Amino acid sequence: MFIQTESTQDPATLKFLPGQQVLADGKLVFEDSALAAASPLAERLFAIPEVAKVSFGEDTIAVTKSRGEWQLLKPVIFGAIMEHFMSGAPTVRPTAEATVQSSSPGQQAQSNELVDVIKGALHEVIDPELGYNIADLGLIYDVSVEAGGEVCVTMTTTTPGCPATNYLGQGVRDKVTGVPGVASVNVKLTYEPRWMPEMMSPEAKAHLGIT
Repeated sequence: MFIQTESTQDPATLKFLPGQQVLADGKLVFEDSALAAASPLAERLFAIPEVAKVSFGEDTIAVTKSRGEWQLLKPVIFGAIMEHFMSGAPTVRPTAEATVQSSSPGQQAQSNELVDVIKGALHEVIDPELGYNIADLGLIYDVSVEAGGEVCVTMTTTTPGCPATNYLGQGVRDKVTGVPGVASVNVKLTYEPRWMPEMMSPEAKAHLGIT
């Protein structure tokens, strides 16, 4: 079994492509280990201490880490995924299948387009302390769009208790609310994983003189 990986905009999240079907349709997200009982595969992944979040697509497995280096984590995750598929167990237990969020290809394409527009708008939110946009600073961890234009933005700040936390959160709400197609915005603040300068884009690092 050959498993490929694919990077994401969030340095803490990596996609694993096992080369076979993961879900028959839709998407399933496990925000923490307490929800993993619905999925044998999620249980195996959350048994790895560094795993903080798991999501499944039709042929992808996205894993978000809380700490550690991918170089060390990838072999462990590869092993968990391979063990699952070799066991013949389902990705989702039958009693939990109703929780899978199904969407047609057209709806998914529209959702992806809206996410891209939202991420573009977030480049207009400037961190007052660093003088650069929060998207390139790596403060935006995730943007998701649910049915009806409900948007959830998961973000962090450079330090817990940052005095600009409320300012940045409101800036995100204002910019995302102004995007056509957005009905509501929920801003989720997290410090897992903790922000590090390595999360910044090359442009942000250059602006701040970080090499």
